[in-house]
Amino acid sequence: MLKVGNFYPPIYYFLFKTPLGWCGVVDSTKGVLRVEIGYPGREPLLKKIVNRFGNRLVNDGVRGDLVNGITRYFSGEKVLFNCAMDWSSLSPFQQKVFKEAMKVPYGTAVAYGNLACRISCPNGSQAVGGALSKNPFPLLIPCHRIIRGDGKLGGFSAPGGIALKRKLLRLEGVIPSLKEHRVKIVRRK
Repeated sequence: MLKVGNFYPPIYYFLFKTPLGWCGVVDSTKGVLRVEIGYPGREPLLKKIVNRFGNRLVNDGVRGDLVNGITRYFSGEKVLFNCAMDWSSLSPFQQKVFKEAMKVPYGTAVAYGNLACRISCPNGSQAVGGALSKNPFPLLIPCHRIIRGDGKLGGFSAPGGIALKRKLLRLEGVIPSLKEHRVKIVRRK
């Protein structure tokens, strides 16, 4: 974390309820640190944030535009998220994967292997999946749009797991029904 003089600056957070569960945004002076989605209640979400960031937390209406955008997204609106993110805790490989994943358009899905090829790592589908499993910015970096090469959904590390991933893809129109388990993959060179 960024240290200023002899102290660490506060970290701001805001929790809010959406149609798909409780969400939280955690913010620093450098940008968004984390986005948490899909929690069944406020208390488990707050506990996770406090455990991660400790006593420097300040409850504040951080980035109202981001909170508003997430709320609109969960209401079914196509939203383009454009805000500063604090990438300082991410490895160069994670940054490369996340920046490429950000290019996957709303309403489409791309295979892990296809994303690996886009970053010049043709045999790296598992490494891409591993990086995406640690995504601190779900929705901003739409890791839910990255699926297995056979059209199955693969994993999702947010609370609710694969069921939440399916709901997000359904919300975007990628999956026509919540009962479907395979998705059409968009392949780009």
